[in-house]
Order: sequence, then structure tokens, then C-alpha cells
Amino acid sequence: MKPNRHALIFSTVWPEPDSSAAGVRQMHWIELLLQDFKRVSLISPAKPKQEQDWGRVEIPDRVEFLPMPLNDWSLQEQLKEWNPEIVLFDRFILEEQYGAMVYEALPHALVLMETQDLHFVRRAREPLRETWLTSQNEPQRYRTETAIRETASIERVDYSFVVSSYEERLLREEFGIGADQQGWVPFFYDPPVHAGFNSDFSERADFVWIGNFRHAPNADGLRWFRASIWPEIRKNLKNARLRVYGAYPSAEFMAWNENPGLGIEVKGPVRALSEVFQDARVNLAPLRFGAGVKGKILEGFRFGVPAITTPVGAEGLLPEGSDLAMFPGGIETDPKRFAEAAVRMHSDSGVWRSAHDRAKSLMENQFARAKIEPALRARIGELLQQKRAGDLPRWRSRILRHELSQSRKYFSKWIEAKERLLAIQEREENP
Repeated sequence: MKPNRHALIFSTVWPEPDSSAAGVRQMHWIELLLQDFKRVSLISPAKPKQEQDWGRVEIPDRVEFLPMPLNDWSLQEQLKEWNPEIVLFDRFILEEQYGAMVYEALPHALVLMETQDLHFVRRAREPLRETWLTSQNEPQRYRTETAIRETASIERVDYSFVVSSYEERLLREEFGIGADQQGWVPFFYDPPVHAGFNSDFSERADFVWIGNFRHAPNADGLRWFRASIWPEIRKNLKNARLRVYGAYPSAEFMAWNENPGLGIEVKGPVRALSEVFQDARVNLAPLRFGAGVKGKILEGFRFGVPAITTPVGAEGLLPEGSDLAMFPGGIETDPKRFAEAAVRMHSDSGVWRSAHDRAKSLMENQFARAKIEPALRARIGELLQQKRAGDLPRWRSRILRHELSQSRKYFSKWIEAKERLLAIQEREENP
């Protein structure tokens, strides 16, 4: 069968690269696939983009957005008609929902997954947010029902891409999912260092924070910062200012502007990251729980802005086993020490310039598109060859796909039939 150079992405939401790191990652995938495929389609159960509350996205040519009905097996016929060569799920929850349909309709497609972050890691940490930073990161805490679901999904697909070096090691060492099934692919940027990077310490001022307010780790971290860290910073820097940016700020956070003496200004959504980082001196990422990689920190590094964060914020940004002293900023768990590191970075030009230079080196050596993209494209090419040779899916994947088909397929069809019956009843009652 002649390959159909069509890549189909199952996306939880429409891409919002100005809103979240997940949106940036989605756009990276779209841009990469466009280099080797004539057609790239993105299908999502989310509301059409024009109906979203905030955000914009400029989609390259040859990319189409397609609506995706929930619990509607007519999509299976559409999948057969499209017959894509590659299917990419952007989170495990979509593979759970639509995997049975894809595996049945597209037996010859290479099925990949972008984990974004490991949901079971974030969910295991969230209830322990008050103590997580000072507790032992014990892997057995992650052996939860969510972990069973997510690792089963990783086992079912042909290959998974993990954004965090820590999460790649966790899957490999604690769950036995090796390099033949998953691998670490960092964020990749082009250019690796943003224009305007070289502005000096004296040309910058203020602390900044950026994040999607709907993401629970962000909202929790910002509350914790205001209550426990910001007062300590203001004791030493009485005129310190924090500018807060991000999509979907709630009334709770916007109300902080009613107290200008606090020194915190909540600005809300931003259309260009240059507004956040171009003249900022220190990036703050006070996270008590979470997973994956923090795009907010990497975006700051692209502009030469050092970050003060926690082990959760720094996790997965450096190769496993790296010297944490090479991190471009500071990593602290205690609120007082966090504040001290922030004040030192904001006040000491020598400390700041050293971190600034490390940010440049990290972005050029670890997150440059020119280094990551060729290897990633080659890996996808290898996987396609394995698929065509009949080496994929693996036997364990076939077993799990069979189980998914039996458990999910008929449940989904039952829901579809139930909804159809309810719709008929409603028409009869309201002619």
C-alpha cells in the first residue's frame, strides 16, 4: 500500500501557544510534521477556536482544524476515508476515549502519543501540596489508578514522547517502559535565543510571573507566593514590584490590583512574550506541585531572564544527573530561602549575569531546534519503517488494544445509542 502522507493529531484542546506550554508544544509538533507530510489535520472535541474565551493561534498553511464528535462512531468511517499514515494523541485521555476506534479503523497507521506531562505524577502530588516540597520523592506514591490507566495507554500506542527527563527515567526505572516504547524529547526553539537577549542588568527591572490561571499548580503557587514569600522579599526590597501575566485570570487574582501598596500588578493575558520578559530582571515560578516541564521558565531563558523556582519547577529541564548548580537561577523549597535567592538575583549584577549566561548556554545546547528536530524526525522515520515491516504494534500492545476494544468500544456505542434515544424522546415531547 502506498503511504498516505497525512498526519492526524488528536488534540484535547485547540492550540493556544500564547496561553500555555502545552500550546507551544502542540505548535512544535504541527511545524515538525509539516516538513515530512503533505497534509496535517488537527481534530479536537473542544469548542471551535472562535468560541474560546481568550487566545489566538496562527495556523500554518496545509493545516486544517476538524471538529470531533463525542461518543459518535460515525467518526470511524471518516477515519477510514482520511487514512492517515500517522496518528498522534496529545494526551493519554484521548487515547483512552478514541483509541479503540483508531486501532480498528486504521490498523496500518503508526500511532504515537505526546504525554505533555504525566498526569499521574501531577495528580499524586496535588493532595500533598502543603508538604510535597519537603518530602521524599518516593516513586511508590505514583502507583495509583491514574498511573495504571496512563501507563496502559503508553503501552498500547506504538511510541510515546515524554517532555521531561525525570518522567522518562520514572517510566523506565519504576514502570519498566523502556527506550523502545518511550523517549525524552525536550521543547525545541528556533531561534534558540530570542532577539533582545543581550540587554544588560541595568536595563532591566522587576520580578515577573506568567502562567495559565486555570492550571491548578499555577494558581496554588501564586497564592502561596503572595502569602509566604512576597512579604519576605518586600522586607529587603521595599519598592520591589511583581508583574503577573497569564490567560484566564479569575476575579480573585484581579482583585489584588485593588491594593497597589502590595507591589503586585495583575496584568492578565499577554499577546507577545516580549511584553513579559524583554525588560524583566527575574522570573519567579513558585510551584508546590505539578509535572512535566515548565514552559514559562524556558520562555524566560530565551530572553535571558534567570528564574527562581522550586524543585518542581526545575524538574526535567536538565538531563538526569546534571549538576543543579548549572541551573540558570535558583532552586529553593523554603519560603524564606526562596525570597533570599530572589532578592540576591534581583540585586547582585554579578550573580544575575552569571545566571543570564547559563540561560543562553542551556537554550543553545539543550533546547535548540537545530539539534533536536533532526533526531526526532529520524526517530519517526525509523518507527514508520518498523510499522511497515510489521514489527509494530508489539505483542503486549496488541493484547492491551484488544482489551480496550472490548471494554471501551461497546460502552461508547451504548452511550451513543442512549443519547440518540434521548434526542428522539425530546423531539416527541417537544414537536
